[in-house]
Amino acid sequence: MTASVSGTPAPLDTPSGHLLRPAESATCEPTGHDTARCTYTVAVTATDADASPSGLWHVAVLAAADDGSSTLDPEAADFTVQ
Repeated sequence: MTASVSGTPAPLDTPSGHLLRPAESATCEPTGHDTARCTYTVAVTATDADASPSGLWHVAVLAAADDGSSTLDPEAADFTVQ
């Protein structure tokens, strides 16, 4: 999956591509016209795995426009920790 972005550069305290590149790679498969299921595996210790919450999580997104308006989607995306 590839994305390109154009527009005004992000403020210095906002993560940008160069900060996100070291993140784990995911394998994504389309699941609909505008959705995909992406999976990846992270190596962790048994102690960390036992201490980690599992189950369904939701990602909230707050989008702000140049005109000062904003909108919140409390369940913009989901992920499951197994």
